[in-house]
Amino acid sequence: MIEIKNTTVFRQLFKVPVDSDLIEMTAWIEDRFPGVVITCGFERRDYPSVHSTNPLRGLDIRSRHLADPEAVCRRINREWIYDPDRPYKKCAVYHDAGRGRHIHLQTHTNTRFTGR
Repeated sequence: MIEIKNTTVFRQLFKVPVDSDLIEMTAWIEDRFPGVVITCGFERRDYPSVHSTNPLRGLDIRSRHLADPEAVCRRINREWIYDPDRPYKKCAVYHDAGRGRHIHLQTHTNTRFTGR
């Protein structure tokens, strides 16, 4: 089951359409690492961000229930390619952007599932 942190995040998810690859990636993660909690969706930002695109191309998910969040990101990034033209960019990043450690998910128009 995929959960949403609170009503603020719930509202964020309905402000703009969500990229279909981002939806599929999130469902794929839940199937392999149950307990997905979406903690951030669409947010207007003063700088370029996948959290402020239309369609939405960025989500944050809770990581504290995972034994090894970095290993989860490595698995996601093995099977989901953000942009083949920019292999240094990743679909999943484990970081703290000022609100605590979490997994940031992002997609691009070139995002592809490799199925490995």
